[in-house]
Amino acid sequence: MFIIALGLACLIIGVYLLILFPVQSSQLKRRTGEASGYVTEVREIRRRRHGTTYSLDVEYTADGMQYLLKKVKWPLPPEQKYTISYNPAKPEDAHVKEFRTANPKVFLVIGAILTLVGVALVVIGR
Repeated sequence: MFIIALGLACLIIGVYLLILFPVQSSQLKRRTGEASGYVTEVREIRRRRHGTTYSLDVEYTADGMQYLLKKVKWPLPPEQKYTISYNPAKPEDAHVKEFRTANPKVFLVIGAILTLVGVALVVIGR
């Protein structure tokens, strides 16, 4: 029973990561513009189990217009300036470049491995 449960957990996480791969890849392909972003507000969030995280508001300018990324979460004390990657056709579609911690291909590889392990464990556990 434990092996089947472990297999199902691996399967669920693996499929989730496989779904994230195309989403993350398409975001990176769309967001080709870059601008300097400046932190306008920092909120410290303290949690007993997860420690302190920060919620930032980051303002940036694209094509002469100002935009604001609100409530960007980050586990480290914030800097004052970041690089913003944005979609030139829709500048409000953006993310903080430094906060992208993994290449989307990592989601694909780990997702495929976990999915295969999950299927194998479910089959073995039956």
